Amino acid sequence: MGSLVTYQEIVARYETWENAFDLTLEKWVRIRESLEKAFTLSHFKEILNAAVIKVPLFLEYRDNFVLCPLDGICGRGRRDHSGSSCGQFRHTA
Repeated sequence: MGSLVTYQEIVARYETWENAFDLTLEKWVRIRESLEKAFTLSHFKEILNAAVIKVPLFLEYRDNFVLCPLDGICGRGRRDHSGSSCGQFRHTA
């Protein structure tokens, strides 16, 4: 099965100035490629885990979610106390 993007990989690559939008696209391209090769339940679980990894755009806009182009999509109806819709993407590892 293909190599899925990890949160640690996203952060490391973003910190070396890779474009957040490009990283987001790559995340989903790798998921699509993995879906074409998945044939066991464990493969599908890995893909689902990769799908819920916060998008790299979160890193770009973490200090001002309102400017994020995905603000209206990420948290429809799930606004936190700060008015941000991306509160669900805060990472605690």
